Amino acid sequence: MGNRRTVILIVAVVVAIVAAGAIYGYLNSVQDRAYADAKLVQVYRVDKDVKKGMPGEQAVEQSFIKSSDIPQKYRPTTALTDINVIRGKVALNDLSAGQVVVDGMFVDPRVATVSFAQRIPAGQVAITVSVDQVHSVAGLVVPGDQVNVLASAPDGERYLFQNVNVIAVGATPAPQPGETTATTTPTGGSGLITFAVPPLAAAKISIANGIYLTLVPPGNQPVAVPPVNSGSIFSGPLTPYA
Repeated sequence: MGNRRTVILIVAVVVAIVAAGAIYGYLNSVQDRAYADAKLVQVYRVDKDVKKGMPGEQAVEQSFIKSSDIPQKYRPTTALTDINVIRGKVALNDLSAGQVVVDGMFVDPRVATVSFAQRIPAGQVAITVSVDQVHSVAGLVVPGDQVNVLASAPDGERYLFQNVNVIAVGATPAPQPGETTATTTPTGGSGLITFAVPPLAAAKISIANGIYLTLVPPGNQPVAVPPVNSGSIFSGPLTPYA
């Protein structure tokens, strides 16, 4: 019985290998037929994944990018014809293997550098508050989160603002579109939280007392919340979820 099972297993493996080979050959023949009557032109393809910031000369000399031929009708109009033009430049974003290299994928290093000021939305300003872990949700706020800001007022604790964008925690900025920076809590928990808000909101935050931050989920809808003080703290439902 054991020998029979072994034979069946071997036969199955052989059949699978033959089938895979047949499929591979068929796909190659389809591609060959598709290219047979097409006029081929030279392009440069990404042969191995290129990371953002990789120097162009490194990509060329270490064969991250290689010459290839494709049908003329598939050639992008901005495809590079001279790969040496990327020398002295860097990859603007991550590039995946198989991509045709086009103009703009490699840029001057000064263009690729994003200053923190460029991360601030137009019409807004950046302002930083210093809060300890108790006042900042145990330090769990990360760049890219949104928070509500509580502050002390004459009539009690009030929500100063809701859904405030956190663009940095300590010196760690929120990732920009296309960046793969992991959204993990910055090491050390500096307690420095930087918001991007309109100028008037920044002025209010600057003079607010007793700031508390509450972390909100994605898509949070702001709601009106009355002030809370020692006279109203025990009013209302017995469960906060009522």
